[in-house]
Amino acid sequence: MAQMEKGELGRHREMMETAWQLYSIEMKRLIALKVKNVEDQLEAYEKADPTAMSARNPEDGDGMVGPDSMIAYGHRIDLCEEGTRVEILDAIRNWATNFTSTRQIFWLNDAAGTGKSTIAATMANEWSIDNRLAGRFFFSPNSRVTQTTKEFCLFVANDIARHQPSLADTIQHEIKSILSEQHVWFDVQLQRLIIDPIGKLEGDKCTFIVVDGLDNCVLSEERVGLLNSFVRHLPSAPHLKLLLTSRPVQDIADVLASSPLVHGSDIQLLNIRNSHHPDVTYYVEKRLTRISSEHRAMIIAKSGGLFLYAATVCRMLERSRHQTDILKIISDIGVTDKLERRMDILYLSVLKQALIDKNAGDMMMSVLSIIIVAYQPLSSNTISRLLPGNIYVEDFVQDLGGVLKDGHPDRPIKVLHPTFREFILSNEDRANGFLLHSAQSSAAMAYACISTLEHMLEDDLFQLVKLGRLLPRNEDIKEADRLVHQSTTAAERYASAFWAHHVATSEMSQELLSRVTKFLSRKYLNWVELMSWRGSIGLCIEGLSRLRRVAIDQRGSSNNAQDSVIVRHAHQFLVQHQSMIIDSALQTYCMALFFTPPESPLFTEYHERY
Repeated sequence: MAQMEKGELGRHREMMETAWQLYSIEMKRLIALKVKNVEDQLEAYEKADPTAMSARNPEDGDGMVGPDSMIAYGHRIDLCEEGTRVEILDAIRNWATNFTSTRQIFWLNDAAGTGKSTIAATMANEWSIDNRLAGRFFFSPNSRVTQTTKEFCLFVANDIARHQPSLADTIQHEIKSILSEQHVWFDVQLQRLIIDPIGKLEGDKCTFIVVDGLDNCVLSEERVGLLNSFVRHLPSAPHLKLLLTSRPVQDIADVLASSPLVHGSDIQLLNIRNSHHPDVTYYVEKRLTRISSEHRAMIIAKSGGLFLYAATVCRMLERSRHQTDILKIISDIGVTDKLERRMDILYLSVLKQALIDKNAGDMMMSVLSIIIVAYQPLSSNTISRLLPGNIYVEDFVQDLGGVLKDGHPDRPIKVLHPTFREFILSNEDRANGFLLHSAQSSAAMAYACISTLEHMLEDDLFQLVKLGRLLPRNEDIKEADRLVHQSTTAAERYASAFWAHHVATSEMSQELLSRVTKFLSRKYLNWVELMSWRGSIGLCIEGLSRLRRVAIDQRGSSNNAQDSVIVRHAHQFLVQHQSMIIDSALQTYCMALFFTPPESPLFTEYHERY
């Protein structure tokens, strides 16, 4: 009897193993088909709507959010000095208090450096104090988030929830609903997250949204999409007004010039016919009290009324040990020189003054290249960790105070004005020895990020399995954010977030693509685990999606074709298993890998290890 039972058990075991093998094969086949369908949908969405929402709530935090929010909300933009910009500020206030007018958009447009952002920040601050600010968004090249409209509505909606607490529950409910959906058009985001909630405010007072620097949004179709959506929806919210600033870019003008909703488009901040420049005069006289009145008068005259010029000169003189040399440079600038040319001379002066040691040119440019191409502002200490060798980053940052803002080693460094970025990325004739090549800088940053990750990534980041715990869900680890920050540096967190983005925007050589292949073959699952703990799998998918498209374009040679395969499979792996990995970081090594097709190079590389 016992012998028969043993035989029966053996047969049952064989049947179960066979059934399990057949089940596994069929499941993998079905999942592969599903992945193909999902990829097709993703490509269709990318082509159909470049403003598709990123699956990240700006209120979720792991250290990346701080700098992005600071820039998006304009927290570090100086306000107008008291007594300056009186005329334009009064014009905006009169528009704001005209409750009978149907002109709901005040469009302040003028050349770069005329003080538009300062005015926008001043009005946002004033309306916030009066409890009339709904939300704001400052487009800027200083952050990945503020170069696109993908997260515009999320940031503005969260700002509305802070400034108008009665709407907080409604807005947070809509945010969660939208983030759970696969694809949400910008127009629908604006309606559900901004227009509809503000329509529920009680009372007759107007509330205001401030949008600054729309021309800093990289894609024309995103700029036009944002404007068309506001023009379409604002009439349904008569107590909502929009203060918008930009340079006079053609696609923006095409939408707004003929709209009956627009006011202020004829206002000029830079009046070149007024040689007295009263606002700049007041500003310079207040800032530069320690130099002679003759020198102050010279600076005012050379500014041509451009606030950016005056502010840059003030910062140079306040921070430099060589004031006499700077004043000599300013005196040599011709009054008839174009304003762009005058700013170029100033920027060259700042760079030359910072380069005290002529042999340190490469080091200074390495520091600047990271600051310029980084997807979010980085501190001096973080930059030091990303650069090889001993480079005194903080010394360079201090000496470049005329164009960079922050002198504290642990605070993110900000480029003071987009025109400096344009200057240093322009051409050799204009940059005159200080030219940066964006693609080359991105490649150098990609190498730095990958190298940083290769040295720190490991299995089971928090050692939970070694501590004898079963594979937990992320939500069960209440201290996950704290553990991430204890286990990683700011440089490692930046590298994990944006290495793929930097590879995708570089001139991807065969050497770099091979380095990517090596990283994906050795550290890919470790990286996915880390990003799951950070709640940033959406950022992984975005980076790998961009990288996959570039790799496909470069697969001409057999080596490139082989390397592009693992990039494609890395992207597929996340698309296929994202729900499982978002729920449990450690399932990256278990169920996610188990359900990966055997023909995948990822399965080949990792299944023996795990």
